[in-house]
Amino acid sequence: MIFDFALEPELVASWHDRRVAYPFLSQIGPGQRRVACAFPSASWRNLVMDAVRAKFPEPMYSESQTARRNVDALLRHLHETGTRRNGRIGEGESWLIAAIREHGYFPFGGIVVRTSATREPYLVVADRVGEEDFPAWTPPAPPVARRPGDLANALAPILRCAAQLRFVDPHFDAGVDAFLEPMRAYLLAAQNRRSVGELQIQIHFAVSREDVGQLARIRSQRVTEDEAATIRLDACERRLKPILRPGVTLLVFAWGEGPRGQKMHNRYVLTEVGGIAVQHGLDRSAAPETDDLTVLSKEQYEERWAEYSAAGAPYRPIRNCSFAGDPAVAT
Repeated sequence: MIFDFALEPELVASWHDRRVAYPFLSQIGPGQRRVACAFPSASWRNLVMDAVRAKFPEPMYSESQTARRNVDALLRHLHETGTRRNGRIGEGESWLIAAIREHGYFPFGGIVVRTSATREPYLVVADRVGEEDFPAWTPPAPPVARRPGDLANALAPILRCAAQLRFVDPHFDAGVDAFLEPMRAYLLAAQNRRSVGELQIQIHFAVSREDVGQLARIRSQRVTEDEAATIRLDACERRLKPILRPGVTLLVFAWGEGPRGQKMHNRYVLTEVGGIAVQHGLDRSAAPETDDLTVLSKEQYEERWAEYSAAGAPYRPIRNCSFAGDPAVAT
């Protein structure tokens, strides 16, 4: 649904001219299906600025100074709204060769270059965009079957490239297989990356009065909201912890109705670079059904990202817990 694209440093250097940059930047970032990926993250900025200096070798000329300022501002923007990947460029190797190798291990949505005589399905050639279609730039987005594998495959590009993942479903219950099986698939997809060291995962669910009442009827005794939350949090740790790789921590929040009667309702997968509304929910369906996964607009995304942060949530916190993967990981 949301894909990361490796951007050739020489191409980004040409975006000192905002008229050249706009057709691409208007389709990259929050609210779009594409985000920029800095690869390799440790040297990508320097590679871009080296390309600017090669194009404008006289730093004192006003044209050169303007170009460097424009690119510096652009790089800050891409850093704030994009993703990063570790990697390396071998001795005597071009950036493109390194990017193609990385794509073979952990696919990008595509690799965007200035120009190329080669036609590969993963390449997006900037000087021909608008003249011909590039499948990588406009991947299909059909309805998704509400089966664990199909849901995880549709979400995998953003799960694999984002560093902060927030799964939101008021009804989520790891003690129920219909929720557990897709979440296992989501977590495995998210951890299928070069490094999990930067990965931060959260799950947000609600405990409603109806939940408390139903549990009380099952137990034939009074149940508190805190007890209902504890049961679901314990199920998360018991059933999700074995899925986590060493070093990956999962933080789970149980929310109650807000002070003004706010109730959790919609379901999302939110990340630091964009969000997706999952209309029916994060669970699988018993019957053959499909769902429409929808990329949130920039404004929708910003509001929901703030809503499901500990500081900005309009809901009443009940309890939360966190746990990390053990050295021996079961999948």
